[in-house]
Amino acid sequence: MNKLFYSITLILVLSLSLFGQPGPKGPGHHGPRHRGRPESDKRLGHDPLQFFRRIGINLTEAQADKMYDIAIKFITEEEPIRLEIERIENSIRMELMKEYTDRNILRELISRKKEQEALRDYLRIVRDLDIIDVLTPEQKAQLNSRMK
Repeated sequence: MNKLFYSITLILVLSLSLFGQPGPKGPGHHGPRHRGRPESDKRLGHDPLQFFRRIGINLTEAQADKMYDIAIKFITEEEPIRLEIERIENSIRMELMKEYTDRNILRELISRKKEQEALRDYLRIVRDLDIIDVLTPEQKAQLNSRMK
């Protein structure tokens, strides 16, 4: 009887300890850049504006918000292209695993992959140009002096 009682008590204590774990510290617990931002912001990874901070360009809150919006727009536009590139790479691997590889199919797959990569590169350049357009003339001059 004592063994059963101790077993039930142990199970009860362990199960309660699972529910007693501390949770998030409230809204904004990830820092100010995540406060009130959608889930897509989490796909940005580390702070996308750290480059500007590193070179000493101080951004206003409005500029930072515009830049985050541009980055999120890029992610949503780039995601289907990235998935298509992965699908093409998988098709290339599958074609190479065949006993008799069709070189014409390989050529076409590689060509489609290069087209998608070029489109992704174009989107990156447009994103960077849009971000630079958010900067003031003084900030652009500071950026240009740092880039030289």
